[in-house]
Parts: sequence; C-alpha cells; structure tokens
Amino acid sequence: MVAFSLENTRTNRYSLAIFVFGVFIFTIGLNPEFIGAQARFGLFLREMFCCGPSFFPTTYHTPYPDYPGTSTFMAYLIAKLFGRITPLVAILPSVIASALILVFTYQIGAIRSRKWGLYAVLFSLLTVEFFTDSRSMTMDQYVSIATVVSFYIVYSADCLGRPRRLGWLPLIWIFGFALRGPIGLVLPVATVIAYYLWSGWFKALILTVVSASVMLAIGMIGLLAAAKSQGGDSFMQAVLNTQMIGRIYDKGHGFTYYWLRCFSSYAMSYPLAILVVVCRFRDILQKKNADDKLLGSLATWVLIILAGMSIPTAKKMRYLLPLVPALSLISAYLLVCVSDQGLIRKVRKGFLRFCSLCPLFAAIAVLAIFLYARWFQPLWHAYFFSVFCLLVLLALFIRKGIESWKGWYDYDMMPMLIAVVVFAAVDIGIVDPLLYSLEKSRPFVRRVEALYEETPGTIVFFKVGPDAEDIKFAVNLSKPIEMRFVTSLDPLFCEPGTYYIIAKESVFRIMSANEKKQVQFLTRGKLGHREFVVFTLLKTLQGQHQVSFRREIDWTMILRECA
Repeated sequence: MVAFSLENTRTNRYSLAIFVFGVFIFTIGLNPEFIGAQARFGLFLREMFCCGPSFFPTTYHTPYPDYPGTSTFMAYLIAKLFGRITPLVAILPSVIASALILVFTYQIGAIRSRKWGLYAVLFSLLTVEFFTDSRSMTMDQYVSIATVVSFYIVYSADCLGRPRRLGWLPLIWIFGFALRGPIGLVLPVATVIAYYLWSGWFKALILTVVSASVMLAIGMIGLLAAAKSQGGDSFMQAVLNTQMIGRIYDKGHGFTYYWLRCFSSYAMSYPLAILVVVCRFRDILQKKNADDKLLGSLATWVLIILAGMSIPTAKKMRYLLPLVPALSLISAYLLVCVSDQGLIRKVRKGFLRFCSLCPLFAAIAVLAIFLYARWFQPLWHAYFFSVFCLLVLLALFIRKGIESWKGWYDYDMMPMLIAVVVFAAVDIGIVDPLLYSLEKSRPFVRRVEALYEETPGTIVFFKVGPDAEDIKFAVNLSKPIEMRFVTSLDPLFCEPGTYYIIAKESVFRIMSANEKKQVQFLTRGKLGHREFVVFTLLKTLQGQHQVSFRREIDWTMILRECA
C-alpha cells in the first residue's frame, strides 16, 4: 500500500510538470496579432467582449453556425479578467486543453510503466499537427481532451479496478458536445466503443451506444433550440447543415485522404505506430499480455476514428487530432518493449540515431533559410537569433557525445529530448516568424486607420467578403468600425460621403479605364498573404462633398512595397 501511494505521488508530480511544461511551450513566442484561421476566432472573441455572451459566436453581429459559443465564452471570461483581448488571452483555453492532453496521455501509459507515458508525451510533441495546432486556437483540441479522458476512464477503471470512474463519462461527453457540437460527443464515445469492442464486453458496448444516442439527441435538440432563439429558423437550418448534414454531402476529398496525408501531418507518430502494429500484429491479436491488450485497444481507437472520419466529405487534418494520444502511445512502445525482434530493433536504432542528429539537420536547414532570407527577403534578421541558438545547441550536444548519456537513468530518452527541443526551436523561432511575415495584416490596417482618422468616412470592401479577408482586417482594428460590402461602385457615386474602398489588387488591375479615371489610389498592403489596395472616389474630392486629402501619394513607398 505504501509503495502504491509513493508511485501514485510520483506520477502526479510528473503530471504537474508535464502540464506546466505544456502550457509554457505552447504559449512562448506567440505572434503579436491574429493571423490565418485565428483571425475568425479573434473576431468571435472581440464581438463577445463588446456585446456580451451568446449561444453562438458572431461576426458583424451575425451568428456563426459552425461552432457553439462555449469556447469563445471561456476566452471571454479570461479577457474580462485581464481587461483586454490579446492572442495569448484568446488561445489560453485551447492551450490548457492541449497541456491536459499531454497529461492524460502520460497517465494512460504510466498505468503500464512511467517510461511508456513519458515517451508518449515526447512523441506527441514531435507530432507536427499536434504541436502547431496546440499553439493556435483549435476547437478540435477540446474534442481531443474529451476523447483521451474518456479512454483513460474506461482503461483505468478496468486495470485499476475502479468502476465508479465510469460515472464521469456522461459529463465528459456533455463537455465535448458543449464545446464542439455533435463531433465533440461522437468521437469520445467512439473511443469507449473501441475499448469495449476490443475487450469483448458487448453488453457494456450496447449500453454505451444507447446512452450516447440519447445524449446526442437531447444535445441536438438543445443546440437547435439555442440556434432558433438567437437567429431564427434560417439560422437553425444553417447550424444543422454545417454541423451535421453538410459534412456528409458536401464535395470534398476522397476516402483515402486521411490515410495518406497522416504520413506527413502526423509524423513521426503515425508511421511509427503503423510499424509497431505490423511488427506485433500476431501477438496483439492473441492478446498475449497486458501490453498487447493496450496496443490492440489503441489500434482499434485509431481505426474506428480514422475510418469514421473518412466517410464525411468535409475533411481537414485538424479533425484527426483526437488520434494523437493513441498514435503516440503506440509509437512509444517502440522504445519500451524488450523484444529483440529484428525489425523493431532496427527501427528503434534508426529512430534514435535520427533524433541524435536532429540538431545537425536543423542547423543546416536553418542556415539555408537564413542565407535565402538574407539576400532575398527584407526580414532576414528575424531568423538570426534562431540560427544562433540552434548552432549553440548543436555544439553542446555533439561535443558531449552520445556516450556521455549512458550514465543517465534512461539512455534512449535523451536523443528524443534533443529532437523535441530542436523541433520546438525550429517551429517557434523559424516557422512561426516566417508565417507571420507572410500573413501579417496589421501594418496595412494601421495605414487605413490613419486615413480614416485624418478624414472620417466609410470603409467599403469591394468584391471581398463578408467572411473572407475582411475578417483579418476587422480583428486587427484598434477600435470597431462599421464596414460595407459592395460588388459594384455605381451606388457609391450616388451617395454622399467619403469612402475608403478596399479591393484585391488583382481586381483593381482589371477595372476598366473609365472606372480608374473616377477613383484616386491611396495605399496598398497585405491582408494575410493577398495584396490589397485602397482607393477613394474622385467625386469625394469635388463639388458639395469635397474632402481635402492632405496626404499625398508616396510613390517611392508604393514601389518599395511592391518589390
């Protein structure tokens, strides 16, 4: 009893350390503005912060059907606590979910051995899609935490003889549904079904299916009632279409899309997990020991979700994030098994050699990026610090050598730790700044705001949006500004006032010569990775609605930006 208590205390300490490390690594070096897909979630939070909570998030005060407002509400509470909206405030609930995923992944593996859990955590951090999505606002991480906790409950209830834990399952499923809609309940339930199916507990399986079906029906009734109360019958139909019907019948990728793309998006864990299952396929089927039983239940988890998610035509790689704990735990077996089977031994040796050489590979790659950015990009200095850090890491690790790590309590874990550090350094110090330099919108927004403040008027998007690049513009405004969306400039000539018209540069170029004679170019810039221009109507410079633009066009600046 004392030994069990000490082991449990040590496991809890490891869990706390993993959680703190996860929160730290997922929040350090965040971009200073909302970019890419984060812009929409940032606008959700901004409108809820200004207008108050609602059942569904809103864009331009119009409810958005794809997500319930629960996750935005959690970020809203944090924003109220801090008194402002920042990328860190917006991402914090998702980051906490990601860190908890690491904790429960460790807890599942630690039931068999603490090393298994630690290796699984390292494999999760080496999984590309998991690491990058953990540093952004991803609703699917809430599905992931509900999924891994559901598996932990049924597995620990079985292995540790604690059936009372099963009473937490309905609460976990309600949590998943509240944050992500139907998919937030279906995937956690599928994980429990996978465990019962593999274990041969068909009575428990039937009970789970029936109870989950009832909960799903009740949840959908509540979700649709909330949608109707906020946006009427048309919005209720939109919610039903986007969260259920539309995912199945819309055009999209084929059945094999996920199975093949996972080799890149979910490397390293996905290909290594396949190798482990193939190598131990016969022993897993025969359930020779407790390890094989766990591997079989994890493999069933992966197969059921992968096959089920391949049926809907609406496919995005982040939808498979609930697979990461299972894939990581299967891959971790590669380093904890004592089998001398030829293929496993060779794969393990090659993988550890790759991990130990990661600093060298990363330094060469980053140096190449640095040289390219130095001579061909204006933002080359953004990468210098990362290059320096990686070269220092390379010098330290290679100088000491792998032989000096043999005295450590786990010889194989040090190369994996090196790989995680290098991967995190490259992603945080290289990939994120590069994406930010390509996707940032705030400089352009600030120039438009300066024009607006100098001579107030109306901001108009011409043949853009709503719910397109205009989202990136709206979320980066220093204060909310009402905007219009038009597909023709003719009505604007008939209305009084000053208009700042924003259009894609490609649209501006194909405007007729007659149209260009009636407008005056003001500035250009980028919203995300697309080039945009701002112009105004010449009628605002004439007649009774004359406006004096005191700012002249700086063609030198324009040419520099084009270059």
